[in-house]
Amino acid sequence: MVNAINSQARPGTDEAPASARSTGDPIKVFLIEDHQIVREGTRRLLELDGDIKVVGESDNGEDAVESPGLAMAEVVLCDMMLPGIDGIETTRRIVSRHPRLRVVILSSFGEGYVLSALEAGAAGYLLKRTDQEELARAVRVAAAGGSPLSGSLNAMLVARFREMRGGGHRPTLTERQRDVLKMVAHGETTQAIAAARFMSPATVKRELRNAFDKLGVNNRAHAVAEAQQRGLI
Repeated sequence: MVNAINSQARPGTDEAPASARSTGDPIKVFLIEDHQIVREGTRRLLELDGDIKVVGESDNGEDAVESPGLAMAEVVLCDMMLPGIDGIETTRRIVSRHPRLRVVILSSFGEGYVLSALEAGAAGYLLKRTDQEELARAVRVAAAGGSPLSGSLNAMLVARFREMRGGGHRPTLTERQRDVLKMVAHGETTQAIAAARFMSPATVKRELRNAFDKLGVNNRAHAVAEAQQRGLI
């Protein structure tokens, strides 16, 4: 479901809102969040700042991508876990259709998804525990062409960069991530791993995605091969 607020954008257009906005005009934001209470709370936090205006909302990625209200926005705040396509795929589709839009992921999940989100075209990544002041500042930074990132994620990105540059440094997988990868290597399915380790299937998938990010891969077969080559499993 999409709710465009005072939207006058023409369907099919990809306008350049940042250049069209004159000094003093509010920054226009589009929200994508499936939980209504969270979405309403985020809107209220943003609108406490007189320089920000929410121009549209959606509770899922598919509808958001098709919304004509996107062409009116400058910044998109997108949840990671959405029904249907997730925040990463939503970001990828939005950036493909509207390259000048600045998508910022606003999520409860940190380390395991940051790199994938940035690779998909996200301009920034914020944790949902972000307060009103930081949220408003992040919107301004994104609208100005910057890349807002929750402070607690900076150290993780630096460590990942050093791992990639160092070559000889091995990424650190948690015991659970190694265990899950070992079971994948033996051909176990997500459901079987979840049942054997008393986890939900969503938790298994999250641990795998975290391991993918650490290993710099994007599928199970490559993850197993990379982990075995590095002596991690």
